[in-house]
Amino acid sequence: MAIFSIGTVIVLAVISLVTAKAPRTDVTVSGISSGGAMATQLHLAFSKDISGCGILAGPPFYCAGSGFTTALCMSGPAAYVSVSTLQLKINSYALTGSIDSPTNIASDSVYVFSGKYDTVAYPGVVKLNEDLYKRFGANVKTNFDMAAHHGFPTNNFGAKCAVLNKDNFINNCQFNMAYDMLNHLYGGNLIEPKLDSKPSINGQMLTFDQDGFINPPSSLKTAQNSSSAMLQWIQESMALYNPENWNQSISGFFKSAMPKIAVSLKDKTKPRSSSAGFDEQGFVYFPSACTNGQKCSIHVALHGCQQGKSYVGDTFATKAGYIEVAELNNIILIFPQILRSYFFPTNPMGCWDWWGYSSLYYATQTGPQMSGVKKMIDTVRMVNTAFRTANK
Repeated sequence: MAIFSIGTVIVLAVISLVTAKAPRTDVTVSGISSGGAMATQLHLAFSKDISGCGILAGPPFYCAGSGFTTALCMSGPAAYVSVSTLQLKINSYALTGSIDSPTNIASDSVYVFSGKYDTVAYPGVVKLNEDLYKRFGANVKTNFDMAAHHGFPTNNFGAKCAVLNKDNFINNCQFNMAYDMLNHLYGGNLIEPKLDSKPSINGQMLTFDQDGFINPPSSLKTAQNSSSAMLQWIQESMALYNPENWNQSISGFFKSAMPKIAVSLKDKTKPRSSSAGFDEQGFVYFPSACTNGQKCSIHVALHGCQQGKSYVGDTFATKAGYIEVAELNNIILIFPQILRSYFFPTNPMGCWDWWGYSSLYYATQTGPQMSGVKKMIDTVRMVNTAFRTANK
């Protein structure tokens, strides 16, 4: 009876979501390496909805063009990359409606990082992100002085800072990059996790069916859908995920509505390729407050090449430092996953598409990965709205 009641309010929440426009400030994005390139593509393409962007060791928007300058964007020299040309491309895409107007970028918070010892993504090219964004009036914070290699800096996990850590591309630089970046993207007032006292992680880590979140049943947006069908869809598309040594509790909405699974890091789910290159499942983290009625913002964290689930399991999602910041500050995290592929789309290193392997229009709103991640955001927003309604 209680579950049926929850399903009913979910239906009402979904119906109301169709007519209610979400505030623009509720979504930010970030990524490392190819994920950084994807993050800036998402920000510029969907700037009506996405209000902040973190670019870690990634090239600027459309740097690779149609793919002919991919190597230049990785290795430099930066003098051969024309920021003015990239600016013109953004304006051109906006005029045709392929992306949102770049006027939305004015005053948006943007974070750009490049390690001094990075030999994978040439620092001079990464730094061009600052110039490009400032031309559109963004509030840019840079971090270019760290003695770091190509990886995600943390203050408690990973290889030495100046080492190229090919195991998972995470480096212990005695610096909480996730906090520093998110704090800038959210206005500078976030609560910082203390290194000497690990915050209690009482939220819920879940796996979700990426294809299901990209293409949810159209009936979810109509009053004709029954509450039982709605609940069944959520249960089929999401499952509680307990990594080794995670020791989560079950709280909020999930206590009565979600199945609980325990998955070893060694037992990776079976991958499934798609025409867009998505893996079968992604990760999503709901802070405890977000499953108990709190309105929460959404942050999309994008892994780099050879850093997705098919390579490192949940390491990027659980060890980069995002979750600790999110739990303290009521930020839902989405960790979409890209799969390596040796056939179409050809992507042998599991990178996000920033050079056109999935589509000629890879950097626009119609790009397969671009539209896919945007639909994931919309679906997670819908689920969070349902949680809030269920807890009233």
